[in-house]
Amino acid sequence: MTPKTIARKKAAPKKKVAKRRVPDKQWDMPAGFYSDGKTLATLKDVVDPHKPTMQLTNLPFDKRAALVVERLRRQPQFELHMIGAGKIDKARAITEVKNHTKVGRLLVEIEHQMIRNLIEHAEKQAASKTTRSK
Repeated sequence: MTPKTIARKKAAPKKKVAKRRVPDKQWDMPAGFYSDGKTLATLKDVVDPHKPTMQLTNLPFDKRAALVVERLRRQPQFELHMIGAGKIDKARAITEVKNHTKVGRLLVEIEHQMIRNLIEHAEKQAASKTTRSK
């Protein structure tokens, strides 16, 4: 490589990382439980430091499954295609999760990864609003 080539490579513009905004409908969707372990908490409440909620990692599987079932119920439509399981519509997804089948357990894990991502983005979004308002 010539010095000119090296200089061009160093000068390449860096890609901007897009800020992800939490969709409005997700703020009112269940994303956890209050500290009583019985009452569902919305994403808005989970990220609010003044509301006592439980960490997702501290929930037993049956509570995590109940959370996923409620999130599935509140979806206007749901359809997923899985290799080996085929097409999974909303009714089947709810049944699989309730019965703790292999597919149901996988759906719980997928949804919990989604919730973790939503919480992360919601916390960043809330922090940026706080910074801007100061």
